[in-house]
Amino acid sequence: MKAIPERLTYAQEKLIKLIEARKLRKWCQENGVTHSAAYKLALGEVLPNYRIIASMCHLIAPIDWLFFTDEPLPYESQLLPKWENTEPPKFIAAHRGDYRELAARYGLSELIAYNIFVARRKVPTVKLMRDACAEANPIEFFMPPSMEANLTYIPKKGDIVRAGKDGNKYLVITNSEKNAEYESFTGCLISAESDGIELTGTNTKGFADPRFLRTFRLGSSSLTVLIEKAEAELVDKAAKLAAEYIL
Repeated sequence: MKAIPERLTYAQEKLIKLIEARKLRKWCQENGVTHSAAYKLALGEVLPNYRIIASMCHLIAPIDWLFFTDEPLPYESQLLPKWENTEPPKFIAAHRGDYRELAARYGLSELIAYNIFVARRKVPTVKLMRDACAEANPIEFFMPPSMEANLTYIPKKGDIVRAGKDGNKYLVITNSEKNAEYESFTGCLISAESDGIELTGTNTKGFADPRFLRTFRLGSSSLTVLIEKAEAELVDKAAKLAAEYIL
């Protein structure tokens, strides 16, 4: 086997494991995938595009192609039915009327955005799908508008998330079991103000302030996006202080 890239996407990792177990050829035969193409995708000799991801969305979750294994996934990996592409996918259909806004938001020219969202002469790029994770689960690029799906990620205690229509960051202080049971979660607002608990050991900078708690309903129109995990000691401190403020 040729050299494995140092940095792999979740999808590549899955294919590499099949190669190492000498099961890739059989997997390809069983699923109607060209072995040479899957092998090149695994080693990064061929880069995934919309059509490749769409053709395999029933085998490998679309989001697994968009993020590397050293990055947290903002949504759960979710397989889909085979994508027939006979109608505009959910995300494209939803933004047909505001394609200019999306062009500005994601650094597209208006012509490119028009061709993707209105004329459908072009397909979404991997970069666009990854960037759009800030507002939508990427499975929406591979499902018809009428299809319903569980787009909800269940936050865990210690997750740093972006939530709400204002897009603020929060440190989750409630555990995943309760979050799933009550279909909600509570988090401390993270801000630049120095009155809270300073975040350390994270890429996210700022202070988690237990005085400013907010509870979010899961599955609302404003989706919650995972950014990264905070250290357990910091989270426990924030949760303890938050309890004191509540009581």
